[in-house]
This record gives sequence, structure tokens and C-alpha cells, in this order.
Amino acid sequence: MIKSNIHAYRQICQPIITLILCASSVSVHAAIISDDSERRIQVRQGNSTNDNSNPYITPSTHGSNSRPGVTMSSGDSMQSLIAQKQRNFDIDASLSIEENKRVNVLRRAATYSTSNNTYNGAYKDAMNMDFNTWLNSNSYRAKQIAEYERYLSSRIGAQNVPPLSQLLTTARSWNKCGYEPYQLPPQELWSNIVPTLRLYSELKNQGVLPLSSEIRSVYRNPGLNDCAGGADGSKHMNASAIDIWVPEYEDNLWRLSTMQDGLCQFWQYQGQPHNFGLGLYATGAIHLDTDGHRKWGFNHASSSSSCRY
Repeated sequence: MIKSNIHAYRQICQPIITLILCASSVSVHAAIISDDSERRIQVRQGNSTNDNSNPYITPSTHGSNSRPGVTMSSGDSMQSLIAQKQRNFDIDASLSIEENKRVNVLRRAATYSTSNNTYNGAYKDAMNMDFNTWLNSNSYRAKQIAEYERYLSSRIGAQNVPPLSQLLTTARSWNKCGYEPYQLPPQELWSNIVPTLRLYSELKNQGVLPLSSEIRSVYRNPGLNDCAGGADGSKHMNASAIDIWVPEYEDNLWRLSTMQDGLCQFWQYQGQPHNFGLGLYATGAIHLDTDGHRKWGFNHASSSSSCRY
């Protein structure tokens, strides 16, 4: 009887004892420690209660070899490896950012050192900004101008269409006269500018006009033309004329005179087929149209033309 009881006791207690021994061999304790200055979670793992190699996750100070908010024991090789890889990644990322900054600086566009070119560049930027503001202030206007550009591209090729910020300019005195700096010609006049733009492109392609030539007046309604001092029958009113200038020649009388001589020769020998109207002014402005083979100077008379031919 006693032997049978002992046998039954062993069968019941042995699994319980085994479970207790296994649980005591690996113990995991977690505690939340709170005080007035911080809150931290302490995680301890070891084979006995006397094991002191415990990692902590605490709000710690920023050391040179640690990440903010995380302190790890040196005994945890896996965590140490992860921390090292993270530090290497942070350093590589910082170097990449600095390298990108240097590349962006090197790609910056070159600027001109002379005051003339700086002024002209600033003037162009201001004009383009004003044009974009004017263009986008009215959705219907923007749609019509896009249609105008498509029309011209289909007639003379996109490469021969001047910038719209030049092609839609009215007159330099627009502000004094109470008008806008840009205006789209009425659609029934669009075809009038086509032969003039062809002539303008040919003059540049033949080197008679430098490629840096710019347009500064095209279509003017009758009220603006009168206020700006245009002729009574000015071809600007029917959108067949353009006024141009060459900024780089403005202070170089010799180059300006040479260019005007070239225009006079072209007008004499090749102007008739283009129906070329040429006006040369003392200010350096040049008038081109294709609405009658003629020439004139400062007072809109042929006798005042600087052409010697």
C-alpha cells in the first residue's frame, strides 16, 4: 500500500518539479519604474537572479556612441551590431546630403560679370515675370494666346516664332498712355504678321541682324498708336509691323551703323520680293514690315532715311 502511494506521488509531483526547475533556469522580469523625473521600462533576462548584464530602455543622455533615448549593454552583441550599423548609416546619409549640396552648387548657371549684361538679364527676367502675370490673369486670354502660337507655328515653323513676351508687346509708352504692355491682335489680323516674321527670320539667318535682336513693339490699337506718336497709317495698327532693337549695339555706334548698312543693302537688292518696309531711327530702333517696299527715317519721310542706296 505504501509503495503504491509513493508511486502515485511521484507521478503527480515529478512533472510539477520539472516545470518549476525549467521556469527557474530562465527568468524574465519586467517592471515599470516611475519617479518625478522619468518613466522607464526595465527588461531583465538571465539564468539567475544574480545576473547583472541587463539591457535597459530608458530616456538617456546623448552619448557619442549611443542614439537618443536608447542605452544598451555591451553584452548584447546583436543590439551592439545593430547600433553600429545605424551609426554608419547616419554618417553615410550625412555625407550624401553634403555631396548633393556640392553637386547642386556646381550646376548653378554662370552669371555675367559686366554691369551691362547684368542689367539686361534682370530686365529680361522682369519682363518675363510681368508677361506671365498678365497671361495667367485671364484663362480665356491664355487660351486665345495658345491658339495664336499654334497658328503661327503652323505657318512659319515653331523655331521661327519669337518669344510671346516679345511678340505681344505694344509700345514702350503703354503705361503713360494708360494701356497694357501686351495685347493679342484681333484674330482677323493674325495672317498679316506671318510674312513679316518670315522676313525677320531670314534677316537673322543671313547675318544681317544678330541673333540677339529683340522685338519691342508689334500690334497697337489706334488709340495707343496715336498716343505713342505713331504715323497715322502705321502698319502696327494692322499687325503687319514689328519694331526691333539690339541691346548689345546700344552703346556701340560703329556696330549699329554697320548693321544698318547691311539692312539698307538687303532692302535695295532683296526687299522688293518681300514688299519690305524699312524704318531706321536715330535711337537705334528698327521698323520692319511687309506692307510696301519703302524706307524712311526719323520723320517718317524717305528723305530722312540713313540708307545711302
